[in-house]
Amino acid sequence: MGLLYNSTIHDFPKESNPQILTTLTLFRYPPKNQFWAFSQMQLAHTKLMNIPGLKFYKLMGSGGNGGFGLWPNWSVYAFLGIWESTEAWAQFQAENTFALEANERCSEQMTSFLHPIRTHGLWNGTNPFEPISPITTNADSPIAVITRAKIRLKRLPEFLLNTSVAKSVLKNQPDLLLSIGLGETPLIYQATFSIWRNLAAMQQYAYKSPEHAKVISKTRQRNWYSEELFTRFQVLRCEGIWKGKKMDF
Repeated sequence: MGLLYNSTIHDFPKESNPQILTTLTLFRYPPKNQFWAFSQMQLAHTKLMNIPGLKFYKLMGSGGNGGFGLWPNWSVYAFLGIWESTEAWAQFQAENTFALEANERCSEQMTSFLHPIRTHGLWNGTNPFEPISPITTNADSPIAVITRAKIRLKRLPEFLLNTSVAKSVLKNQPDLLLSIGLGETPLIYQATFSIWRNLAAMQQYAYKSPEHAKVISKTRQRNWYSEELFTRFQVLRCEGIWKGKKMDF
């Protein structure tokens, strides 16, 4: 039996007033449903056409070793959506064929409700998180980050070699609440999603970690990416079950 998902419209803090809502849902599927999950990377697009209030979406898979391994993790997938309102998201959860079936077939899932507060770069030629609307941020509230890059094929071996160290350091950060590697296609289109306890924790890793700084420097020197995007979010809410733990913050 799948995890029953609560599609209640959430009462987000009024000061945030997220007219544009970003959601990222992680799904984990049992072995009997993994072929279905994999097939949806192609087949679900017909179910996601002309969804009321859905401005942008991406279906993504994951790799082994927390999403950062070369071999795919056939059990873990993600759905990223940008919505005109929380009501549009709730209607999608209650009525859309893909959403209903994914919810029924998965063994666990969690959704992060996000509001972009800083972004730069492009995703398939555009930045779907622009324009950034004002929000009152709390320095002690969780912060999420999405990075996405299209890696130049000729730079792929050195990219994988150099980023493995930074990823191992990432996993050992004490204030990292969640991190996972995602991708639209294996190896070439790479994304990461991470949630940090607060802004200071995220900045400590991003700007003061020697391993991470070295990778960023090489990214510029070696021109690894033909396209890249970075977006920072205020976490409005997370809910669901992930790795057997209730995610409610």
